[in-house]
Amino acid sequence: MERKEKKSKKKQIVKLLGIVLSLVILGFMVYQFVQNWNDIQPYLANTNWIILIIAIILYAIAFLSTGYNWAYVLWNLDPRLTKREYLNIHMISALARYIPGGIWNIVGKAYMCTEKGVEKSATTASMILEYVFQIVSSGLFFIFFLPVLMKEVLNLWLTIAFIAGILVVLLLLPWGVRVGTKILGKIFKEDLAEIYLTNRYVYSVLLRYMAVWIFTGFGLIVLVKAFSDIKFMQGIYLILSYPISWVVGFLSPSPNGMGIREGVLSLLLGSSYSYELVLLITLTTRIWTMLGEAVAFVGYQIYYHIGR
Repeated sequence: MERKEKKSKKKQIVKLLGIVLSLVILGFMVYQFVQNWNDIQPYLANTNWIILIIAIILYAIAFLSTGYNWAYVLWNLDPRLTKREYLNIHMISALARYIPGGIWNIVGKAYMCTEKGVEKSATTASMILEYVFQIVSSGLFFIFFLPVLMKEVLNLWLTIAFIAGILVVLLLLPWGVRVGTKILGKIFKEDLAEIYLTNRYVYSVLLRYMAVWIFTGFGLIVLVKAFSDIKFMQGIYLILSYPISWVVGFLSPSPNGMGIREGVLSLLLGSSYSYELVLLITLTTRIWTMLGEAVAFVGYQIYYHIGR
């Protein structure tokens, strides 16, 4: 009992610290936004609304694709429902992320799958695999980002070392995914011994998740394009930065990565964009994702119910 109470207190303290940290970071960024309003205002005044709407639609497609990846994983574990049905479960439960507590999307998925007769072990395993593939795929972008960050000091030997390191990481990916799955299985108290992930399966699913990250980065480029012209390398920074900022926010104690994701994104983009444009990008990106998710949810619900 005492151990459980101590663990519960620790969780509450960590959550409280996460909320405080996110509020501090967001407060600082909003303060900087207000302080730099005169420099930011011209970007907003020249907003291309057609491009902005396209950017929101692109994120809606990316969000649907992320849900489809989970549906694909669960369908492979338990094909009693169609991928279309699984995707509908994902779309409904995903919006629960915005409910305080941070667990309602997980609870929602588990409840709806159980109601439809899906094996509990398959549902839990699919959510664990979803987290592992999202974390690993987004983490890969950090490896690819390192040479970009260090481009001024790169020489032949460092380049060879980076290429060799990337090849080693790629070769060890299936092993890393299996280890990550076991660790999360223990955290979720789920025995995943019967699930064996072949190398081919790991690489194929990782490619799916990485493709979604790249598409999301392309959507982010379009979003920034609605406010300002951008150069090729600035676009590369956007594609590489967003998955990194997402995974740091995801792993942080902050609710839905609030504040942490924006803070990391601003740090990664700081050397490539003007300060006022970085502030605009980081604060509008969160609104962009929320609007995209809303569009995806409404659009899929219309499709789902019309097609029944």
